[in-house]
Amino acid sequence: MNNDKTVKLNLAELSKEATISVVASMDNKKIELPTEYAVLNDEEEKELTERFKDKYLPLENILKLWQDKLREVEFSGTLSKLSLIAITKEGVFHWENVKIYKYTLRNGRHIHVAFSSNPVGEKYNRRRGFRINIDKRMNIEQNGEKISVIVRDLSYCGIAFVESAETPVDPDKAFTINLIDTDEDGNEYLVAKLTGRIKNKKEIEDGKILCGCILAADHASDLQRYIANKQIEAIRGKRLGKRMTKSVSGENWQEKLIDELNK
Repeated sequence: MNNDKTVKLNLAELSKEATISVVASMDNKKIELPTEYAVLNDEEEKELTERFKDKYLPLENILKLWQDKLREVEFSGTLSKLSLIAITKEGVFHWENVKIYKYTLRNGRHIHVAFSSNPVGEKYNRRRGFRINIDKRMNIEQNGEKISVIVRDLSYCGIAFVESAETPVDPDKAFTINLIDTDEDGNEYLVAKLTGRIKNKKEIEDGKILCGCILAADHASDLQRYIANKQIEAIRGKRLGKRMTKSVSGENWQEKLIDELNK
């Protein structure tokens, strides 16, 4: 985890290493649409820079598929607002009121372009990312010991859990938590091992302690995928498959999720 003091970031400074989400607001509902940085060659970059200056971010041509299919399933109105979130080694950054253009380059390649009249993104509170509620008992590994906690919720860069006063988690040291899910047959399986660190603690009922934590940026991409799967599950009202991390994975995982929406 990086403690860099960077508080602002220009769109032009993002690269393929960033984990990128577009947050779409439709009919007062929000959903995060995972997308990916589009790597450009020199000619493509020159073309877009001439058109958009340094106020753009090239995105792979998957966003429109997500928008259309999600609107088909859940949203009946029009897209009212878009913002952009990027997770980098320096932290999480946020751009408001972003415009997304479908763009055909001179060489015929189709991409999307995120454009902002103010290309400087502000540092974003990691815990403000889209959260999924979990309320499930899981194990934390720290100092060679296993500590049982109840995980309340999860975002792509943060987690909240309740610890017992008798078995506290050390806030001064990193921990590893085993993220567990249950398949449609009721069997538990390990989704991922996540490294994190406690940022704050507060006492709640019965002497228990609620811990708010950040997770290592290295997990952001996988968690973005996992949470996107969970959003689709919520929309469909059913699981995507026996084990989401196995049934919708690989290079074209977004397209596989779209196929699941059509079923």
